[in-house]
Amino acid sequence: MSSSLQRELELAQHSAIEAGKIILGYYDTDYQVQLKAGREPVTIADQTSSNYIIQAIQHKFPRDAIVSEESALPAGLAREDRIWVIDPMDGTKEFINHNGEFSVMIGLVREGNPVLGVVYQPVSGLMCWGVNGEGAYMVQGQTRKRLQVSTESALENLCVAASRSHLTPELEHIYHQLGFHHIIQSGSLGLKVALIARQLSHIYLNLSNLTSAWDTCAPEVILKEAGGRISNLFGSRLTYTFSHVRNRKGVLATNGPVHDYMVEQIQMLLTQRAQEELSV
Repeated sequence: MSSSLQRELELAQHSAIEAGKIILGYYDTDYQVQLKAGREPVTIADQTSSNYIIQAIQHKFPRDAIVSEESALPAGLAREDRIWVIDPMDGTKEFINHNGEFSVMIGLVREGNPVLGVVYQPVSGLMCWGVNGEGAYMVQGQTRKRLQVSTESALENLCVAASRSHLTPELEHIYHQLGFHHIIQSGSLGLKVALIARQLSHIYLNLSNLTSAWDTCAPEVILKEAGGRISNLFGSRLTYTFSHVRNRKGVLATNGPVHDYMVEQIQMLLTQRAQEELSV
């Protein structure tokens, strides 16, 4: 079935695969790791992947705006109807640690709404994608199927997709406070959200204000088209107006049935934590 965004989808898929080849070309080499603001690592693989994807989009859609994690934010984004949002390598720490849990993510925002998303894991060849109103799909090797989240709502059966690099004892304690005892770890926010779309997990949450539009744009489309939900910790939609790029109020992604309950529980937990800090 042809997509209403067929040219855009084909470009995003092809660019993700080619960028993945570029990244893997550096995987076993002696590359230098630098630190960005916030002490997040960046490598030549991130930068070269970003350059390739930007050039590919500019060639096919020269009038579209582009936002990349590895480039300065363009001016005048508020006036743009179409904005490509790319994370040329989501999970740089996992690339450095050589565990394969990193991905290329390419999303398209139209009039402030994510309408297309591709998440590609170069090491495994897993590709997930979604187009607004047209469903979400995955392909890996000879396997191709439509994605649909689990309908599980029993708390004792829910599995949390947690960070590979940032799962601290404090965060584990928070998961247990929320009633979760099944945890699956992965690098890349995109791959964690894809676990929900693939029925391998049910919840992902990030309590910080450190994720950005390029972390959530592509995964958001995939999860929503698979029947899931994504919001900030207060239940409000994530914004892509680019007056700022940070998801300042955290991120909550779920299979859907437990979303409102999770928002309530997280708010209770955050209020309790704030009161405890004030009493110290």
